Amino acid sequence: MSFAVQRLRLSEDGPLSYTVVGVDGLPVDAVEDFLAYRAATGASPHTVQGYAHDLRDFCVWLEQTGLDFRRLRLEALAQFFDWLRRPKPTRAAGVFVLPGVGQALENTTLQRKRAALASFYRFHARRDESVPALLGNLLGRQPTGPYTPMLAHTQRGGEVEYSPIRIHAHRKPPRTLTDDEVQRLMNACNRRRDRFLIALLDEAGLRISEALGLRHCDLDLRKGEVHVVPRGDNANRARVKGMKGRTVPVRPELFDRYAAYMEIEYGALDCDFVFTNLFRAPIGSPMTRANVNELVERLQKRTGIAHFSPHACRHSYATRLLRAEVRIEVVAELLGHASPQVTAETYCHLDVEDHRRVLLSAGIINDGAPAR
Repeated sequence: MSFAVQRLRLSEDGPLSYTVVGVDGLPVDAVEDFLAYRAATGASPHTVQGYAHDLRDFCVWLEQTGLDFRRLRLEALAQFFDWLRRPKPTRAAGVFVLPGVGQALENTTLQRKRAALASFYRFHARRDESVPALLGNLLGRQPTGPYTPMLAHTQRGGEVEYSPIRIHAHRKPPRTLTDDEVQRLMNACNRRRDRFLIALLDEAGLRISEALGLRHCDLDLRKGEVHVVPRGDNANRARVKGMKGRTVPVRPELFDRYAAYMEIEYGALDCDFVFTNLFRAPIGSPMTRANVNELVERLQKRTGIAHFSPHACRHSYATRLLRAEVRIEVVAELLGHASPQVTAETYCHLDVEDHRRVLLSAGIINDGAPAR
């Protein structure tokens, strides 16, 4: 392949980033500018890496077709997504694919690539008026009829651009854990540190990277709060997604587990991080994702709960809040989502009984009786 994704680190202790290089070994300028912008605005290395891989495919297709991304029309861009659907061996120039050949990528993957490309085009459209925002200037539903949005005049040319390129994918409901399963997982832990980690994930809904980045000063025992603080200098590369901090109230019982962990296992260890290596070298270093992955595998085998993961705890926390009829705006803030829309799209899995309970409380239906 003529383009490759390459890791970057400006200094030995600097943040990890990624870029796309051509056959000459030099970064592709348009992609590098975009990835540098995303990194500078707080995107995690994993996010930047994903963008790099998605845009590498776009660069390969542009080279094959001889097209300039600045001059593309929507019809040509639609051909790019058709190209992505091909099996990789058939993506070479001049190869004809017979009808009926299976799709190489799932629609969920194509959606991710479309989002990366949309962000790439929005970035360059803001910098250069000659670059069209092919995948849409605004996020929202396409208007129907003659109605013109109130702020349409603020868009370039007085028009709101929407992309006709749509990729539909069935969203699988997030896997959650029951209270019994969470208890079984904690009972299967040999260490108080691990039990506290699971309890924290379950009761505060933190991402695992946010938990691993916690310092002792982030836990306010007096107020019963966990502070998620964005930091860029964590030795274990744990970071807050989008660098968006927040405060999550928790039950006092969670801090009882923390106190027991500190007294019995942590002891006099001199370390700022809450979750550290205590039982094997390097002692005192912060736990990493690799350490957590090993713990997850052990607990899955011991309990038989194959769908257990740190993110399943987060999904369970969010689902409990929504079923308790906590306003979705509050749930979004507690989860650290960019907007309530993200929360609504992620947790649209509430079942018929949840809907029935809401209709009952609103008086729209009676117990067992159909609505009139």
